[in-house]
Amino acid sequence: MLEHERPWKTLSSRQVIDTPYLKIRCEQVALPGGMVIPDYYIIENRGWVGIVPITEDGRFLLNNQYKHGIGCEVLEFPAGGIDEHEDDPVQAAHRELMEETGYSTTPDQMEPLAEMLANPTGAVTRAWWYLARNVRLTGEQKLDPAEVIKNCLVTPAELLHLIHSGQFAVQGQIAAAYMALERLGLLKTTF
Repeated sequence: MLEHERPWKTLSSRQVIDTPYLKIRCEQVALPGGMVIPDYYIIENRGWVGIVPITEDGRFLLNNQYKHGIGCEVLEFPAGGIDEHEDDPVQAAHRELMEETGYSTTPDQMEPLAEMLANPTGAVTRAWWYLARNVRLTGEQKLDPAEVIKNCLVTPAELLHLIHSGQFAVQGQIAAAYMALERLGLLKTTF
């Protein structure tokens, strides 16, 4: 369980970047021992959702997408930010699944998998993961102008191979993959 004790004291706070895609504030904070950090930067956002989609025949749906921060294509599950008009992360999950893949599922097949902290040291970002069962192609991708996404389907064994070979390498995505495999009964647990 997360503690809500705040041993650091915020002395001042100012917004240094405020765009629709990135918000950063700079705080001056005092630590318990008296040291003051004059410029502690924190990324602010509404959070994002990730979807682990699995088809009726048991294959996982992945995105192959260029990520400019790392400068290469990565394999990952569909994911994206929560829009301002979305009151519940599950709304964003259904939207992102359809936009990035053209696949959808019924509301009762989109089940919560995990809520994660993406970077608690430098961001207030929470990520909500969902397992989307029995997804099927029902439309076309509706990508943002900056997105180029190719979809592929892989078996559970192929997904594990991609993880262990370093081809599926985004850390939160790997955690979601293992949680989904466990939930589906495809991974042995010993705890």
